[in-house]
Amino acid sequence: MADITHHPMDQLQDLEYCIDSNPPWVETILLAFQNYILMLGTSVMIPALLVPAMGGTDGDKARVIQTLLFVAGINTLLQALFGTRLPAVVGGSFAYVIPVAYIVNDFQLRQINNDHEGIERDLPM
Repeated sequence: MADITHHPMDQLQDLEYCIDSNPPWVETILLAFQNYILMLGTSVMIPALLVPAMGGTDGDKARVIQTLLFVAGINTLLQALFGTRLPAVVGGSFAYVIPVAYIVNDFQLRQINNDHEGIERDLPM
């Protein structure tokens, strides 16, 4: 039986990069900036919607945004160094906005008198 191997570049003529090839630095920087702009939208909009509803202050909102950006940066770095090296968008998701909004508006949790105490209890700092 003959060993037939076809590289992805041979099979797909329009493929610009394989998983083992690196794009030029200029294109890498532009794609990284595009990923940053995409992540910035979700990292700012989700805390802007949820933190005030939880009774948080602007300082709490800033800490949540900083945490989301930091974790997304660490995850992107780990994905690029040790993962599959494919672009990954890892950060906040709008899929959790409705369940969190339901939890925030739950009547039983409204028994907390001080809103700031509730957010300090729910968010580890």
